[in-house]
Amino acid sequence: MLDFYEAIKYVAANAEQLGVDPSRIAMAGESGGGYICAGAMVQLALKDEAALVKIAIPVIPMLDDYEFSDPLSMTKEEADNAVMMQKIWQAIGGPDFETKRQDPLLFPGKASPALLAKMPPTIAWEDEFDMYITPATRLKFHKNTIFSLRFEL
Repeated sequence: MLDFYEAIKYVAANAEQLGVDPSRIAMAGESGGGYICAGAMVQLALKDEAALVKIAIPVIPMLDDYEFSDPLSMTKEEADNAVMMQKIWQAIGGPDFETKRQDPLLFPGKASPALLAKMPPTIAWEDEFDMYITPATRLKFHKNTIFSLRFEL
């Protein structure tokens, strides 16, 4: 995610050479890419650089450690994938995973309200059978979320 953040900064700093309108820079990603997008949003907020991005669109994003909660509170899709996601999160977090459980750079959905308020304007994209729907639904309540898209069959 920090590489994605650096790419955004590069595009913004070199917009003229790249033929990019700096007032129209957007970022997006789906699932794991939504995680990277959300993590870059955290880094932009931490560095007070959210203005570099006009809109962020994390699509069906991985956001927090909800998969470690009680499966009885989850949707079927979340519960069916919880064990796999626990292993993925532990691999991403590395050997000191437990000490990072509150870090918004590991779990963007755990960003504080103050940090959320500093993020770029956001479209939170969800899907009816999305295995990350609960954390994505929670994200849409931060004040910079323009709206959320939720697709249902």
